[in-house]
Amino acid sequence: MLWALRKAFRIAGNFYWKIFGGIFLSLIWYAVGVVLLFSVIGFPLSLECFRIGWLNYKPFGKKVALIPDRPIISLIWFLTAGWAIGIVSIVNALFSCLTLVGIPLVGQWVKICRLAFFPFCSVWK
Repeated sequence: MLWALRKAFRIAGNFYWKIFGGIFLSLIWYAVGVVLLFSVIGFPLSLECFRIGWLNYKPFGKKVALIPDRPIISLIWFLTAGWAIGIVSIVNALFSCLTLVGIPLVGQWVKICRLAFFPFCSVWK
């Protein structure tokens, strides 16, 4: 019974997330992935961008852990595009704090912000 309740809240949370910014952020990750497809070095990174784009589409019920296994690529990412996506996530988290209905989304925005800053040092399931 408890798993059914968790699944129902996960579905409702993901629907609510998509309405209030999840689709927009997911499309940003997909666009970055498409741009990275055009270079030999960026091709493996683009696959990770598509995975993170899917996580941005449905973040409820998923956990993110930072594991520093590719720190050089993550540092390059942070200096080029990661800070921009991270700032978008931080601003959306702050706007969600201002509204009563947005408070459940704050945790998801923080999770996505961690991924935006260091996506290639993170594992999620």
